[in-house]
Amino acid sequence: MTPRERALRALEHKVPDRIPLDLGSTNCTTMTRVAYENLKSYLGIEGETRLMMENFQIVFIDEAVLEYFQIDTRGVHPQPVFQKTIIDERTYKNEFGIVYRMPENGLYYDMVEHPLAGKSLEELEDYPWPDPAKSMNLEGLREKTQKMYEEGKYLLVGDMIDTGIFEPCWYLRGFENFLVDLLINKDFALKLMEGMYNYQLNRYSLFLKEVGEFLDVIFVGDDLATAENVIMSPETYRELIKPFHKEYFRQLKKLAPRAKLLYHSCGSILQFIPDLIEIGVDILNPVQVSAQGMEPAILKERFGRELSFWGAIDTTFVLPRGTREEVRQEVRTRIDQLGPEGYVLTSVHDIQPDVPPENVIAMFEEARAYGCFSVKEL
Repeated sequence: MTPRERALRALEHKVPDRIPLDLGSTNCTTMTRVAYENLKSYLGIEGETRLMMENFQIVFIDEAVLEYFQIDTRGVHPQPVFQKTIIDERTYKNEFGIVYRMPENGLYYDMVEHPLAGKSLEELEDYPWPDPAKSMNLEGLREKTQKMYEEGKYLLVGDMIDTGIFEPCWYLRGFENFLVDLLINKDFALKLMEGMYNYQLNRYSLFLKEVGEFLDVIFVGDDLATAENVIMSPETYRELIKPFHKEYFRQLKKLAPRAKLLYHSCGSILQFIPDLIEIGVDILNPVQVSAQGMEPAILKERFGRELSFWGAIDTTFVLPRGTREEVRQEVRTRIDQLGPEGYVLTSVHDIQPDVPPENVIAMFEEARAYGCFSVKEL
């Protein structure tokens, strides 16, 4: 099978010749800069590292690395335009007015100022939303994507990068402030989410008008849970956030008519899975196996006929702290629980700076060796 045939077969809930692999097709399945540069140095692969998101310090994966690991996916991304005002050598303000600061000897930028904190509904009316077209460079992307589509080798995954509705609203308002809004200041919360929905849909429309017809998968990331529980009650989600998600997903599928929807939420997302299936989610990422209630075998049994799973290799304990044999055992366990059909293997979220290169290599080596299935099973 070609990589695309393999991945499509898995996502159609049929047994592939081996478990398909992903690295770097989305901003939630890639690597942080430090981990990636350590890996490239270990493999002897040279070249400039390109940032996908500056605040989280995550990167685009080079073709040489993808080929080395025999990755079955290829990400289709715009080139991000980092619109920022430099405040000092460790601090900047982005196009939304959010201020980010890198701690001394830090690995990521932290949000330290939220532009809508303390603002009224009347003041929100005057908030200057950024121009979606200025957030990304689409030059040459259609031609590149069409060429990959016509070659037909890889599963093409479209990720506009930074695609949520709920999550970026609290970036603007502040986390606690926005959660309070959802309970006692609903007019403000709905108005803010309406503005974010329009902004994100306009961005995605620009992107998908260029490449939507060529994509096999489209990606949306919008965290709704912590490691212990969902962030808000199911009733609050269904009343306030789900209607925006439903219309957002519907519009994206119109713009990319062949594509399955890959949805990312970290944490204990179990309570929301039936809602997500109902509104069009086809694939769940990252399957945070260390989170409460996210036992892969149970998820597969309950939802595996309607949903595919993408991720599940633990980044909390096993990848950063485990031996290579423990990493290999983790891979075997997750393939047994989530495969052989309906599963794309990669790490739980982005590979962090504390993950040694040897463990990244062990993960993909074992997936290729253990995740193979005989012709009789096809």
